[in-house]
Amino acid sequence: MRLSFKFICLLVFTVFPYFSKSQNNDHVLLKQHEDSLSLMMNRIYGEGSTSEIDSVNQTFTNTLKQIFKIKESFDYPFDSLKHLGKIKSEDKRLRVFTWNVPQKDGTQKYYGFILYKEKRNGSFSVTELTDRRKSIVDPIREILSSKQWFGALYYSIIDKKIKGKSYYFLLGLDFNNLFSSKKIIDVISFGKDSQPIFGANLFKVGEINLSRVIFEYSARATMTLRYNPETNTITFDHLSPSKPEYDQNYQFYGPDFSYDGFTFEKGTWVYVRNLDMRNPKRGPIKLKES
Repeated sequence: MRLSFKFICLLVFTVFPYFSKSQNNDHVLLKQHEDSLSLMMNRIYGEGSTSEIDSVNQTFTNTLKQIFKIKESFDYPFDSLKHLGKIKSEDKRLRVFTWNVPQKDGTQKYYGFILYKEKRNGSFSVTELTDRRKSIVDPIREILSSKQWFGALYYSIIDKKIKGKSYYFLLGLDFNNLFSSKKIIDVISFGKDSQPIFGANLFKVGEINLSRVIFEYSARATMTLRYNPETNTITFDHLSPSKPEYDQNYQFYGPDFSYDGFTFEKGTWVYVRNLDMRNPKRGPIKLKES
């Protein structure tokens, strides 16, 4: 049964007054909000008009803002929200929420929040992310703010300390459009104002340093990008065009059954060709230069 947008809004705003209750009721409040968020997310991925979906998504975003005013929301699982990306850093200080809204032309809009916990007192800041992929001129080299976010759905996070500073490396997916998808390795650090900074020159490909890594490939293909903690390596499928004449035309790129990676060396992710993945259970991955 389809629920009207007015009913969802009523459900959301009738529970908002309870934000003033004591912490003993926070878990109950969070569960109530999770239920209303779930209803809204179903509408976002439903068959409504563009204007209706945008309106529901705005309410969804505003609801999350209110929820994040509750201290216990930092650790609340939100397990029923299957379309909401939820990752937490190993040091328990960073939590990242991301989601996408499919567009009628096959493109995507991405939304997200960064929750960052202050080490000194346990409080956390909340930063909304603004997707600016289309206006970023040189995405593999630019250092970006939360208002210039290269939007993606993040599914994995890697903590690293470099010269005493914390960096959080994110693995993400961008459905992009009808023809190509993207996988992304990005990095977050924080300034003294606790605001996230996206990108850092910590990826080395030959003699070139990059601030983030972006792979583009056919929307009909599947690319693997994952972190192997045992070998301290980010591994991924090597992408090649299906025919030589499709070189640089990424809608025709896909895995060619070889594997590349980045190995972490002295505070930098160094690109390595041709990882030996034939016997991953028999010991650490062997790195071989091509």
